[in-house]
Amino acid sequence: MRTTLIQGKYLLALLLTVVGCSEERRITTQSSKARELYNAGVSQWEKFYFVEAQKSFEEAIHLDSAFAMAWARLAFVSEGTQNRDKALNEIGRAIALAAHATPYEQLFVRLQGYRLTFSNKQALDLADSMADSYPDEKEVHLVRGNLYELNKNFDAAIRSYRMAIDIDTSYSLAVMFLGYAYSTIGEQEKAVAQMERYIRLAPDAPDPRASFADILFRVGRYDEALQQYQRSLELKPDYWYSAMQIGHIYALKGRLKEAQQQYNKSMASLPQSDQLRANHAALNANLNMRRGAYKEAIRQYQEALGLDSTNGEAAYGLVSAFRTLKNFRHAHQVLGVIRAELMRRHLEESQYMIKYYLSRARVLTDEEKYELALAACDSALEFTTELTRSPVFQQIAEVNLREKQYEDALDACEEALRTNPNNPEALFTLVKVYHATGDAAMTKEIAGRLLALWENADPDFVSLQELRDLLRAKNAHVDLLSRSRAFAATVS
Repeated sequence: MRTTLIQGKYLLALLLTVVGCSEERRITTQSSKARELYNAGVSQWEKFYFVEAQKSFEEAIHLDSAFAMAWARLAFVSEGTQNRDKALNEIGRAIALAAHATPYEQLFVRLQGYRLTFSNKQALDLADSMADSYPDEKEVHLVRGNLYELNKNFDAAIRSYRMAIDIDTSYSLAVMFLGYAYSTIGEQEKAVAQMERYIRLAPDAPDPRASFADILFRVGRYDEALQQYQRSLELKPDYWYSAMQIGHIYALKGRLKEAQQQYNKSMASLPQSDQLRANHAALNANLNMRRGAYKEAIRQYQEALGLDSTNGEAAYGLVSAFRTLKNFRHAHQVLGVIRAELMRRHLEESQYMIKYYLSRARVLTDEEKYELALAACDSALEFTTELTRSPVFQQIAEVNLREKQYEDALDACEEALRTNPNNPEALFTLVKVYHATGDAAMTKEIAGRLLALWENADPDFVSLQELRDLLRAKNAHVDLLSRSRAFAATVS
């Protein structure tokens, strides 16, 4: 389960639950107006309208400062926008006040307290207990599914989401989570069907379009995804998530200035905090990495970590920047800090380990420690699904390429491109493999696909520059070979 803003709306929402509706579980407050504002806030939170939800919960608390559930929901908003200190303070207030609430509310608040403090085993145990005690409560099955996903138990997660939908067939959030879960295990047709259902359930909301776009994005249908994100913004022009995802597509296409504009728009649409500013600095640093401005990227990643020392995007970016500049000692030092943070959050058995081992493999590859790099890739593969295995196989192909094991490299590229045949990083590796084998026709064909993807790229986009350099080197080699053959013919 991912928790950083840059890693997307879907996994921010893994902390999301909705209000129970039975008489026993009515929300405990002395103010009918506070209850009305609370319900409005929940509705806004379900749509990922963080600014509006924060305002509603704060107004509810202003009317009833002892409103435990409003404090808990406000903590969700703060966590969703990466203001962790604020979130921990708010969930602490909720826990203290819940003693005067219903048994269900007490369990609900405690469950979210476990989540916010990374007590994941306790959270899952409590969710299981709540599912037994409240089998007809859809929110319990939703949260339980989220926790199963964190523990890589996708079959159980899918069953939980289906149970929530069986209880309420109009439960759009469970439909959304089910769609993402199917996508994660490689069931893309089922994922698309669920996201289309999500759109039908909430046709006027922006997030269903954005979620459908996510599924398209994951499998390399970038232009179709872009259209869906744009349609999402037509429904709500300041919908932060779609703006961010459009920025990711522009960055992938090398349109870096346009990507930065979208990131700025996205960040401006969210409640401000040091953690959010850290995310913004890390996004800007990512763009500078794509420009080849590595020292400036390092400065921005360090700025981000100064604002939020636990910002994973900045930490991994810093490893990449140090690696690119051959500063392997510092790269390994940052990896050590990352691993310690993963252990602190009890995530050593979660999908979060993929990125750690993959980042380590990349450093080891550049150090020419190929056996250790492949071992790190093997460790990463233990945590992958059909969807998340692509970058690991791409890295395996990079190692094979450097060791001149070209057939193995081609096999690894095939695996890397299985789910997303338009993955630009994997395609670039494939170009390099064909170039190394002297296959001019396939080099030209695959390079052509990349040139089409990057046709509107900014002139300082490093990947395009590297591809053109590779093609010039190939053409020079072919020209030199032709001249040598011609000279040999004249001599004979």
